[in-house]
Amino acid sequence: MKLNLRSVDLNLLPVFSAIMDAGQLSRAAESLGMSQPAISAALQRLRHTFGDDLFVRTHQGMTPTPRARELYDQLGPQLLALRETLDPGNRFDPGTSQRVFRLVSVDYFEMVILPPLLARVRNQAPNVMLEVSPATDAMVDQLHKTQVDLAIDAFVQEEDRLQRQVLLEEGLVVVARQGHPVLKGRCSKKQFLNAEHVVLPDRNRRLPLDQILDAPGWQRRTGARVTQFASMLATAAGSDMIATVPERLARHYAAPLNLQVLPFPVPLPPVPVYMLWSPALDQDPAHRWLRQQLHDTLAGL
Repeated sequence: MKLNLRSVDLNLLPVFSAIMDAGQLSRAAESLGMSQPAISAALQRLRHTFGDDLFVRTHQGMTPTPRARELYDQLGPQLLALRETLDPGNRFDPGTSQRVFRLVSVDYFEMVILPPLLARVRNQAPNVMLEVSPATDAMVDQLHKTQVDLAIDAFVQEEDRLQRQVLLEEGLVVVARQGHPVLKGRCSKKQFLNAEHVVLPDRNRRLPLDQILDAPGWQRRTGARVTQFASMLATAAGSDMIATVPERLARHYAAPLNLQVLPFPVPLPPVPVYMLWSPALDQDPAHRWLRQQLHDTLAGL
């Protein structure tokens, strides 16, 4: 049976959006200037209207049901467009905005992309803040709830409800300290396999490098496992271990850390680095501005 639009109280839709964004009734109530009992009552009316629980209370907060996620993906862009249409003062002005943009990524982003991005942002938006957190397994859920604005990651998220774009393609190279006892300007397959490697934790996803290393005869010797690219570079610089890292990262820090940058022993396809975000933010003027700043920054790298 089709939903009778005359039975839908449109005043409930901002409440639904606020609960999705906040993940908790108390935070949603605070964001809307409502009491928590009023939010709870509105949620009950929403459940009755759509014939679904919409949110299930868990130890992590109010977890949306599949029906709630579907509604949010469809209604989010329309609600943002409606706000902009009805409230022209809500349009984004970089020169006066004090918005905090929240991003999640590995430290490659902070070491390579963030410095020039901040320089570009500061020229246009002196009071805008960028807050970067480590990428975790909760990243997709955070994006859906718009608790974060963007994720920057080399791993494709198998999640059709997220928007995505390729920001750049990154090559992989081998780094070793200057004066390494074996590696001097090149790295053969035999040298690569005989060396000890400093590596990152396995994120259970596949990159071109993983396909090479899983092939017969390509088992490398792991000497240390660390949590960040910065630690990989520091370990390679201070020991005889080697590391396989993104080329832009390696070349940026080779001179300060006294590292050699060597081609990988065999050709590797470049690794795409993706930008991911919620469809609910796709038409948000501030969000579109931030995405454009990222594209413009990377055009100069």
